[in-house]
Amino acid sequence: MDASDWSDMSDTLDIKPFFMTKDDDILRFSLNPSGNHLCSPSDLLGRHLSELLDLLIPTGGGRELSVDGYKLLSERQIVQRVDRVHADRNGCASDPLELYEPRIGYIKRMLESLMEVVQLESGGKPVDVDGFRLKHPPQWLTPGGGANDILAHAASRCNLHCRFCYNSDAPPALSLKPADPEVEYRHVEARIKHYAPNGKLNIFPNMGSPKEMLAHPRIEGILRQLRAKTTEVFRIPTNGAALTPAMVGILAEVKPVLLDVSLNSSSTERRSWLMNDPSPQVAIGSLARLKAGKIPFSVVIVPWPFPSRKEMLEDLRETVAFAASFDPTLIQISLPGCARSLHEKAAFPLDEVWTELRAEAGELRNMVDCPLVIRPGLFEEFDDPAAPNDPLVHGVMKNSPACRAGIRRGDRIVRVNGLPVSTRPQVRSLLTTVHQSDLKETAVLIERNGNLLDVTVGLQDYEYPYTPRTATHLGIVFASSGIPHEWVAKVKDVIVSHGAREVLLLTSKLVRPALERLLAHNGSFSGVKLHIRIPKNDFFGGNIFMGDLMVVEDFIRAAETFVKEERIRPGLVVIPTSPFHLSRWGRDLTGRVYLDIERALKIPVRLVECDPIFD
Repeated sequence: MDASDWSDMSDTLDIKPFFMTKDDDILRFSLNPSGNHLCSPSDLLGRHLSELLDLLIPTGGGRELSVDGYKLLSERQIVQRVDRVHADRNGCASDPLELYEPRIGYIKRMLESLMEVVQLESGGKPVDVDGFRLKHPPQWLTPGGGANDILAHAASRCNLHCRFCYNSDAPPALSLKPADPEVEYRHVEARIKHYAPNGKLNIFPNMGSPKEMLAHPRIEGILRQLRAKTTEVFRIPTNGAALTPAMVGILAEVKPVLLDVSLNSSSTERRSWLMNDPSPQVAIGSLARLKAGKIPFSVVIVPWPFPSRKEMLEDLRETVAFAASFDPTLIQISLPGCARSLHEKAAFPLDEVWTELRAEAGELRNMVDCPLVIRPGLFEEFDDPAAPNDPLVHGVMKNSPACRAGIRRGDRIVRVNGLPVSTRPQVRSLLTTVHQSDLKETAVLIERNGNLLDVTVGLQDYEYPYTPRTATHLGIVFASSGIPHEWVAKVKDVIVSHGAREVLLLTSKLVRPALERLLAHNGSFSGVKLHIRIPKNDFFGGNIFMGDLMVVEDFIRAAETFVKEERIRPGLVVIPTSPFHLSRWGRDLTGRVYLDIERALKIPVRLVECDPIFD
């Protein structure tokens, strides 16, 4: 891309010209050359190649090539092995940029290796360099999560310590310790300055930190500066401890906002015990304040099966009833789990507890007038492989266009604007198109108790808690996003293009039943034996089993176990892209590139595009 291309992009995306200032610390990086002359001039080239092979895939004739060595033109009789020094099977990246923008790490290590070989000079005198700075910041703008991505960088600290918190087991790059709040504030200011709202382009976009953004000492200034830059909805996950009357007032002034309030219990005693909250009444009382300020919010509850499962269920019933009385957009029951360190102290029979909570959620839906979902949503329908793609209405947001048109939980959507639908992904896609359109009304054909009913949905007919900016699908809520039929077609395309006869497909426990049904429905792969296996999540350990939380080493172990037990060496390993969704660069949560799976197994590995199942 040349200068004229950047000029055109700047005009289109409203990227303003700027001058580098001392506040642009996010564009500066330190160098730590060893000074031990460990890298020879010949080794330097191999090190560069090794780094590049974690950033790009060589091709020949349009086909991907696997490279494990090279020859120097000066020594063509010798094959040098590619040194995989950065593919440590037990290592984890400590810098988030290794996940989200690994080119920075490449530049850093290459400069350091060059400085082991050469001495930099200026005016004929040696110069000791201890850092570098990026030129032309617009070249580093990349698509990300928009304004919410920037806000997440303020979530660097937590004001509570929940019993079920997983942060102690999170990979190092996702569990950074908070820095000086003023330094963090300057970094967020720099991100806001460089942000291009029209294209949602950020400097080094990433998920920030999974802690409490409202606990940041400078959060008010961050919210106001970001609101001056964009009209996007701010979606703010919060434990509620900072939702004082003053904070709710600030949030009302920076609308549109949507909060996900992790209430967990409406009992001051139990919330205090669960979350080590010294002032539980703040969060519990915040629901009334949010409703009064007409700030839409969902309520999140993690039912914790201690001190007893009986107490867990009793508190869940009371908390759901309490939360529903303040008109949340929905209530989310997040099924509990615990990683390795927590599991050692608080083990529980996960399958039993989840099944018990699913049954309880079914009963609670009859008691409230807002949608109630469990997460992960696929567990809701785990026992029926056909259910995840059924276009069944799971709930309807109060006062939404769908609600006012008379659509109810249990209705099955048959047509949208005259277009027939047969799967959940289809109906979600059509409803999204209608929701974002300028239409004033839309026709929906539903099936209820075996009868077909025509419903006219007025897109402008709504009141709080629904708003078009903060809701989706006209207020209709589904149990999960479903599994698109197109995913099976993508799997077939990958297998056919590779020509393998024995294929190992690695997926997750929750996806497998629906996936096997889709594969059977779409016919077998001619001449191909497809083996489906579920890797164990050894990285997080405990009773964690979610597919999107698996890492490179989990996939390597699963494939090695398959080869050993089945005595079959597949010609291809297929993996969904979702465990690598945080990074455009194919990194897992630990920072390792998925290509390390192929390097370890010596078997071709291909990723199949698959969105992460957030619900």
